[in-house]
Amino acid sequence: RLCRQRRSPPSREILDDYRMKILQSLTLQARLMWIVLGSTAIIGGATLLLVFAISYQNKLSESEQHIRQLMDAVEYSAAIASYSSNAEIADDVIKGLMRHEALCEVHLSSNEGLHLSRSKYADLSACPITLNHALPSPFSSTDFIGNLATRVDNGIIQTRALRYAGQVALGLLALLILPSLVIWFAVSRYITRPIHAYAQQLHNIVPGSSERIATVAHSSVELDRVIHDSNFLLIGIEEMLLDERAQRSEIQSLKEQYEHLAHHDNLTGLPNRAMFNDRLAHMLVQAERYQLKGALIYLDLDKSKPVNDTLGHDIGDLLLKAVALRLLDVVRESDTVARLGGDEFVVILPALHDASADALAIAEKILHALQQPFDLGTHTVQVGSSLGIACYPEHGSDEFTLTKHADLAMYRAKQNGRNNAQLFQ
Repeated sequence: RLCRQRRSPPSREILDDYRMKILQSLTLQARLMWIVLGSTAIIGGATLLLVFAISYQNKLSESEQHIRQLMDAVEYSAAIASYSSNAEIADDVIKGLMRHEALCEVHLSSNEGLHLSRSKYADLSACPITLNHALPSPFSSTDFIGNLATRVDNGIIQTRALRYAGQVALGLLALLILPSLVIWFAVSRYITRPIHAYAQQLHNIVPGSSERIATVAHSSVELDRVIHDSNFLLIGIEEMLLDERAQRSEIQSLKEQYEHLAHHDNLTGLPNRAMFNDRLAHMLVQAERYQLKGALIYLDLDKSKPVNDTLGHDIGDLLLKAVALRLLDVVRESDTVARLGGDEFVVILPALHDASADALAIAEKILHALQQPFDLGTHTVQVGSSLGIACYPEHGSDEFTLTKHADLAMYRAKQNGRNNAQLFQ
């Protein structure tokens, strides 16, 4: 068996949320139109009902008054017919009155026994209203000699009254709609359109740009003040964003400088001990993963201390900078040259084909480069260097062992007369 599940009516919260979404989707011009139409409908509807009811009642009274005027008009002829009991005159009076479409029956009677009537319908139930008019004597207004009675067709009178009241209501409705449209057009032109133009300009402005809101057509003093204040706020936002960008740029520059100082030597710009350890660890990991060979060269300058003692530390610093540049010119782009401190340098040589032979070849280039004189301002200095070489994996497979063995090989080069390169043995 299939059971139908009755759907529960939507909750008040859902209906309120739906109404709120509809209101939010309406533009200011649409809202204004609905306000004008709603106000017109409420006020106009109440006014139309009141005018319709009044017009209807007035038309009913006017129709009844018109019939009484007709009866007053034929009063003298009807009185003559009643006084003389003249049936011919009485019949003419009745025929004249029956020409009125709203009369169902006319009855004329006299005190002398004259009774004459005419009717349009056999069934007079649709004509419940009877109007009586006493007929005075032609010779004395205080003596009444007969009676003139009419029965009114209520349906015809009501139809006329409804038609008349409807025409009045339609005319009033046109008079109400036209001013409402004029008001809506005027408010739309002089209020909502300038506000829309202002909002559109503000929406298209990129925050922080130099764009400003221009004066809109049909503006007002209040809207001009809003535009002026908005431009003032835009200037403030632009200045704030420019300051923020400058601060961010300065912070980024300082961050890069701090990162550079944290990993580079302040004097030569070469990687420092921290970056050297990171690069060496990376080289060993890559060598182990891809079965590569590498080498580590420890370098200590010969005769650098006398330069500092005789020429000063400024010349000594220039010498260290020049040594760094020559080392970078000699080694490959994939190699790493670092300064550990003082006059000690280290070179990481990754991805070597024959570690010992390739490392010795590069060491000879370094020895030759550093044997050349250094022009340091007004001074020419000539120094040498002692190099110690440790190869991976022959002389060590970890950072500590490889570094220790390269350092021992460097001290052996110093013991062998300096200005030479030694492999660890």
